[in-house]
Amino acid sequence: MRNKNDLIWGCSLLVIGIVTLILAGSGIIGKDLPDAAVRILGIIDLAAIPFLAYSSVKKFRKDKE
Repeated sequence: MRNKNDLIWGCSLLVIGIVTLILAGSGIIGKDLPDAAVRILGIIDLAAIPFLAYSSVKKFRKDKE
């Protein structure tokens, strides 16, 4: 990674992708996750969104300059 912003962007994108695959995958295969696991994964997913938004704005603003 080139800098800290790229690291934050990549990690947040990876976290969102993995959590989404777990939540969607459990629904596709018909396995029900415990309620606590769904809530924890949802909180992790929601916590990663602001990091992705912040780093994306910084990344695209830097590219325009």
